[in-house]
Amino acid sequence: MFPISASMLNNPADYDDSLEAFSRHLMPLVEYSLDEEGRMTVHNETAMWYRYIDMTPQAEALFRFIDQTIGTELAGELEFLANYDESKRAIQEIVDMPDRKIDLFIRFCLQNHGRLSARKRESHFDFLSDGEIARMEQAVSPALESRTLNDD
Repeated sequence: MFPISASMLNNPADYDDSLEAFSRHLMPLVEYSLDEEGRMTVHNETAMWYRYIDMTPQAEALFRFIDQTIGTELAGELEFLANYDESKRAIQEIVDMPDRKIDLFIRFCLQNHGRLSARKRESHFDFLSDGEIARMEQAVSPALESRTLNDD
């Protein structure tokens, strides 16, 4: 699957414009009503308007979203994943823990600006020394930096 949803979310006006390019011309031709739950009932025959749809504006918008995804979102995500893998390897050299525990540690640090909170340490990592925690937090910093740079 190609992750274009981030580009769409970052450009809601472009997304809305591409949808409205189709519906703007069609909606005045459709006789409909909405019930109290928002369900639409169409009262006239509309199949002929859907048979040969010009989807050029939607295809152009999709191209722009894909182009942005390749140029921005995907490149940043690949950088983050490479740094994440490096962080994980570094942590494995510090402490022998199951992968799921290492992933949890990294996730907690990413959520807390590179630091493991006292509460998370107590509930999940109380078996680690202060020195191990400090070295592991340091190992997470490349992944944190790439995530922070990509979020800007």
